[in-house]
Amino acid sequence: MAHRAVRLLAVVLAVSGVARAQQPPVFHDQVVVTATGDEQPVDGVAAACTVISAAEMRALGITSLADALRWVPGVTVLRSGSEGGVTSLFTRGTASTQTLVMWDGVRLNSPFFGGYDWSLPLAVGLGRVEVVRGPYSALYGADAIGGVVQLVPARAAGNAASALMEGGGDGWRRGEVQATAVAGRWETVVAGGGRDGSGPLANDDFSSRAGLVSVTASLDDGSRLGVLLRRTTTFTQIPFAGARLTPHRSTAAAETIAALPLHLRLAGGGELEVTVSRVERDQRYADPDDPSGFVRSETVADSDGARLAVHERWGGHRLVAGGEWRADRVTDGSSYGVTLAGRRQTTRSLFVQDSWSPARRLAVLAGVRWDAASPWGSELSPRVSVSWEGRVARSWVSFGRAFRAPGLGELYYPLSGNPNLAPERSRSAEAGVAAPLAAGRSVVQLVAFSNRQRDLIDFDYASFRYVNVARAREDGVEASWIAMVGAHGRATAALTWLDARDGAGAPLLRRPAWSGSLTLAAPVAAGVEGAASLVWVGRRTDLDPVTFARVPQAGFVTADLVVTVPLLAGVAVRARVENVADRRYEEVRGYPAPGRRLLVGLETSLR
Repeated sequence: MAHRAVRLLAVVLAVSGVARAQQPPVFHDQVVVTATGDEQPVDGVAAACTVISAAEMRALGITSLADALRWVPGVTVLRSGSEGGVTSLFTRGTASTQTLVMWDGVRLNSPFFGGYDWSLPLAVGLGRVEVVRGPYSALYGADAIGGVVQLVPARAAGNAASALMEGGGDGWRRGEVQATAVAGRWETVVAGGGRDGSGPLANDDFSSRAGLVSVTASLDDGSRLGVLLRRTTTFTQIPFAGARLTPHRSTAAAETIAALPLHLRLAGGGELEVTVSRVERDQRYADPDDPSGFVRSETVADSDGARLAVHERWGGHRLVAGGEWRADRVTDGSSYGVTLAGRRQTTRSLFVQDSWSPARRLAVLAGVRWDAASPWGSELSPRVSVSWEGRVARSWVSFGRAFRAPGLGELYYPLSGNPNLAPERSRSAEAGVAAPLAAGRSVVQLVAFSNRQRDLIDFDYASFRYVNVARAREDGVEASWIAMVGAHGRATAALTWLDARDGAGAPLLRRPAWSGSLTLAAPVAAGVEGAASLVWVGRRTDLDPVTFARVPQAGFVTADLVVTVPLLAGVAVRARVENVADRRYEEVRGYPAPGRRLLVGLETSLR
């Protein structure tokens, strides 16, 4: 694995060393925190990262975060049917449980069976989304095998308010409102929204609601103290199970996040970051028509956490060090009885990372983290990255180890749980190059990666329990291009090749060998704004929902259009067309995706 990355790095360094004046940075106003733990310009980070701003999501008509992630190179999002359906996210071919999701530094992955419910997050109240690919357990601990998705809430830049009302085919209704206020030391953000609609089948309705309140107080020395509350709820009907219709089956989910972030300026220019948080998750299921009778179930999964990090500069070194504590608790039960009654697990972590430049164009980042919990033990996760700032390109190579801890359901669920489970482990290598073009108005990036996983948790039908028996490997190449169009427009393109296989050499389910995307958002004329997006997912292997046999699944291409026409000062009409060509396709075998849908809305903004 490592020799492939080294060979690519040699080519990258040769290209980046060409004698030519360094071009100006690209999109220097965009920053990313997740890649290094410190706020850095996107065009200066030696890592595979993507930042999606709230303005981009608005221009392209994005309502849910899962849809925005379809544009990210190396990421595949597949949804079972309509909005609100079960959604899988594969980062570089890794499992959905192997991408860490955070909200402003607070972990959101479920402690029950791992992963994150991508039917939950709406775009309302967000400032930006940061996506970093590769192993990041050295900085963030468990679950960061494929990468990290960080949801960053909106900040108040002044006194402003905006609202959107939208309706259209299939009973679609959407409403959003957001207000920000700055008064002396205080900054306040209040946001809320919801959406409702129907899918193409009977018993295929969905709805979701989200609300956010964020209050931040600034102190004289630049320190900040904040309070953050976010609540999201969803309700989704389930039209069928295998070959059987389910006319009244449904699921409902709720997620509540409460956090107290504190940023203190230290003497000498350092910073102390402390976040205390609580995440509450509630998942419910009901089927009155089940053959065994009215079946209900409910899972409550709570996480209390505290994270402390110190950011210091020492000579030419930029240090980040700290620790984390998290207590998870899961209660699960159904019509048949209680399966887990407040089962708990406490995880403790310590981490340190150093970034320095031993030579003028050379930079090294090295970090390691220790995580421990009973009963699975402890893990040590190192990561090192070496980058070279050439005259025409920036190149890097990195190596790291990452892990996913077994969930409380995998450890203790009656009959199938196994307290002797070990964490899933991976080792990865990456080599990349990024080059600005057109006088800094565009940038291209090419990244090759190789990932090896062992001790994957799988269900063993012979012993009827979870065991560490599976292996997997993922090799691939990500190519991306971002360009400014005119004074205010933006275009992006992404293409990914992936070879993801299990230990026996069979393709991993639902991972396409080829995928890509295109987006364009720019002013048209006389204040009119236009945007278009296209997503392509290639052929892949899936499971038949009736026979459970492995079957080939056809690829699909879908395109959306958005046009915004101003009416009065601060008032505009928006028209969106989803699935413009009215393509019939299935992202997940057996679940038809929605057809063409026209949506019209009115948006207002005041400053």
